Amino acid sequence: MNRKVVLGVSGGPDSVYLLCTGLDESKSAVIAHVNHGARGKDSDRDQEFVKRLGKRKGVPVEVRKVALSKSGAGFEARARNVRGAFLREVKRKHGAEKILLAHTADDQVETVLMRVLEGAGISGLKGIPRRSADGIERPLLGTWREEILKHLNKHKIPYRVDKSNFDTRFERNWVRHVLIPLLEKRYGKSLKKRIFALGERFREIDEFLDAAARRWIAENVMGEKEGNKREKDGKAEAARRSTLVDGRLRFQRKPFGALPSALRKKILQIVCFERVGIAPNERLLESLDRVLVSGGPSARQNIGKGAVLRCRYDQAVLDRGKKLEAEDKEEVHLAGRFAGIVQEAKGRIAPAVLKDLSKGEQAAVFDADKLQLPLGIRQLVAGDRIRPFGMDAEKKVKEILIDRKVPREERWGRPVVCDANGTILWIPGVVRSALAPVTEATRRSLILRTVFPAESLP
Repeated sequence: MNRKVVLGVSGGPDSVYLLCTGLDESKSAVIAHVNHGARGKDSDRDQEFVKRLGKRKGVPVEVRKVALSKSGAGFEARARNVRGAFLREVKRKHGAEKILLAHTADDQVETVLMRVLEGAGISGLKGIPRRSADGIERPLLGTWREEILKHLNKHKIPYRVDKSNFDTRFERNWVRHVLIPLLEKRYGKSLKKRIFALGERFREIDEFLDAAARRWIAENVMGEKEGNKREKDGKAEAARRSTLVDGRLRFQRKPFGALPSALRKKILQIVCFERVGIAPNERLLESLDRVLVSGGPSARQNIGKGAVLRCRYDQAVLDRGKKLEAEDKEEVHLAGRFAGIVQEAKGRIAPAVLKDLSKGEQAAVFDADKLQLPLGIRQLVAGDRIRPFGMDAEKKVKEILIDRKVPREERWGRPVVCDANGTILWIPGVVRSALAPVTEATRRSLILRTVFPAESLP
C-alpha cells in the first residue's frame, strides 16, 4: 500500500537531495513548489527547473505562484506562512500522509543560535522540531549541508542557487555567512556540532517538561463545569482529568507556585496554546508566572485574543473574556440567579432561622412595616455604600467585597435590592443592611431569597 507524501522542493541543493533520497518503493510523492516572484526571472527559472525535475523523476508537481516583494519588512515570515499554507493545501488535496521538508543540521544550528540571541526559553532553544503535529517531518535535520553538496556533486545532480540567500540584510543569512564563521574562527570548526548537540539536549528537557506539565494539568486544572462538580461532591478525586472546555479554567495558586519555574512556564505554555490558541513568547510566560506566584489577590494579565489570566485570591482563573450579561432588569446572573421571589411571614420566626437569615447572604429577612416600599433591583456600581447588619456606620461596598474576597471582575454589576429611596437593603450573596431588622415586635416579615438553577443546587 502506497503512503503518499508531499515534498517541499524549492530547487536548491537541500530539497533536491531530499527528492533524490526521500523516495522508496513504499511511497508515492507529489512535489509542492512556491514561486514567490521575489527574484523576477530567476524565480520563474526555479519553477521550471522543479517542474522538469519532477517530470524526470515521474513525480507530479503542484506550483503556487505569488507576488511577494523582498523589500517589505518580515519577508522571511511572510514567505514561510505562504509556503506552509500551500503545503497543507496540497496535502489535503492528494490525501497525503505527511509533508517532508529539507531542513538540515546547518538550519538547526542557525535557528538555535538565533533563538539564544533572542532570549528564547527552553521550548525555543530546542530549535526546529523533527516532527510537527500537522504532519510535517524533517528527515534531513541530522544531515550537514557539506554532506549534501558532496553527494550532489559526486553524482552530477543539478540544483539551483538562490543568490538572495547570500544577502546578509536578512537575519538568517547574516547568522550563516557572518556570525557563524566569526565564531568558528574563535571557537573552532566543531562549534556547529556543539550548538547542534545543545539543541538536542534542550529538546530532551522540553519533552520531559511537557510530559510532567500535562500530568499536573490533568490532576489540578479544572474546567468550569468540572470545578462545580468537585465543589458539590466534595471529592477532588471525583474528576481528576483536565477539561479544556468552553468557559473558565482554574487551579490553585499555592501548589502551582511550589513547582519549579521551568515547569510552571511549560504548564502556562500548554494552557495558553491549547485553550486560547496563542503560542506565548518567553516575555509573556514570565509575566503570567510573576502574576500567579507573586501577584496580589486581584492581579491579572492579558494573554491576547480577549483572554485574561486573573487571580482570585488563592485561585488562578483563565477566562476568555466572555462577559455574563443580565437577561433583563429583574433577572441578573451571578453565582445563582436572582429571581425576585418574595415570601411574607406572620407571627414569630424561630431564633435559629432568624440568626441564619440575618447574615444576608443567600436570603435576607426584613420587618415589612419598616421598609420604604416599593422595592427595586439595580446593578451595583462603584461608590455604593451600605450600613451592614450589626454596624452603626456606613461602609463602602468596595471594602466589604474586598473583605469577603470577592474577585475584582465580579464586584460590579451585581444585583442589589433597594428601597423606594434608593438605599441598598441587600447585596445577594454578600451582606444585608441594618435597615428594617426583625425584632420581637415585628408583625409582618418580608423574606427575600436567591434562587439557584436546579443543576447548581447542592
